Amino acid sequence: MITERSKLSIVILLLLVTVAEQQAPKGKKRVVDPEAYLDACGITLLHGYACQEHSVLTKDGYILKMQRLSGKGRGRSEKAKIGQPVFLQHGLFRSSIDWLINRPDQSLAFLLADAGYDVWLGNVRGNTYSKQHVSLNPTMKRFWRFTFDQMAEYDLPAMVDYVLDFTNHSSLHYVGYSQGNLIGFACFSEAPDWAKDKIKSFHAFAPIAFLGNVKSAFASLRPFFWFLNWMLEQFGKEFLPKRKFVRWLGEKLCAGRAAFLCKNVLLLIGDYHPKSVNALLATRSMQKFDYGFEGNMKHYGQPEPPLYHPERNPVPTAMYCGSDDLMSDQLDVKRLSEQTRNLLGIYEYEGIHHLDFTWGLNVVSTVYAQFMQVLSAQCA
Repeated sequence: MITERSKLSIVILLLLVTVAEQQAPKGKKRVVDPEAYLDACGITLLHGYACQEHSVLTKDGYILKMQRLSGKGRGRSEKAKIGQPVFLQHGLFRSSIDWLINRPDQSLAFLLADAGYDVWLGNVRGNTYSKQHVSLNPTMKRFWRFTFDQMAEYDLPAMVDYVLDFTNHSSLHYVGYSQGNLIGFACFSEAPDWAKDKIKSFHAFAPIAFLGNVKSAFASLRPFFWFLNWMLEQFGKEFLPKRKFVRWLGEKLCAGRAAFLCKNVLLLIGDYHPKSVNALLATRSMQKFDYGFEGNMKHYGQPEPPLYHPERNPVPTAMYCGSDDLMSDQLDVKRLSEQTRNLLGIYEYEGIHHLDFTWGLNVVSTVYAQFMQVLSAQCA
């Protein structure tokens, strides 16, 4: 049975397509960027870099994909000398490809590879590269029953341990963006001894742990999340899956003068908060997922979800913040920094938005340049 909300959602979707059609230039053939449908290794190889894809099995059965890349002329033979491993972890609804999306001289993964680092790109469960499980598949609801807690408890340790075993290094440098920081702080504070041994430095782009002062557009639009939830239901819980309809919709909505629709939607989606982040918004604390009284008693043995304690994170940590970041608010970052016992520094940049840290063209000479200096000092 089609509900009234489902009907309204379909109408909204059709209106968006209609607007896009009316705004599209008439008589002109749409030009699709050749990189649009390449995967992470495809883009890497296109630019002349070496790329490997690795599979990692978590303790609870998820199979995660990671990409490893090295600079031009490096990493093509076993004898090639490669520097210390640097692990990049993407943000919410994102994947490893975000670190490669711009030109090589503007994308952090390529810049690190050119500097001689051994670059590894992580992917958490459920994203486009990590949709396998030993006994489940994405059509099952059980496959999607996870939160940030499982990413911190299972995904991140599995990927880090794999990288260190594969490279014969004892530790690596961790770079997180947005959600990548949330699971980083959660993981390192829950397993401080493990983190102290295996994470040499932690670099937090758009650091997130507390969301008490978030000014995101979606924070005020939460009454309309039902539309996004409806869309997720239609696509089997997956956000923007690789299907023909989504490809067609993207080409319709993101072409010509209608491209503003995509740009503005991405700005909103960049700050979208699923249920597990809504808990952070409501409590102003960094806590595990709230299953309700009965669920909490079953999962945690207590009526309230346990808190994370970022002050237990032993890793030397640097934070990189944007003045116009509506998601990673400066007051929340200040609170987080005060609880970070081994703080390398807080670096603030004017005019930088949340999405700029991976997609922006204005961060190379500012954020990335500063980061490279801090990273180099930690490699000594």
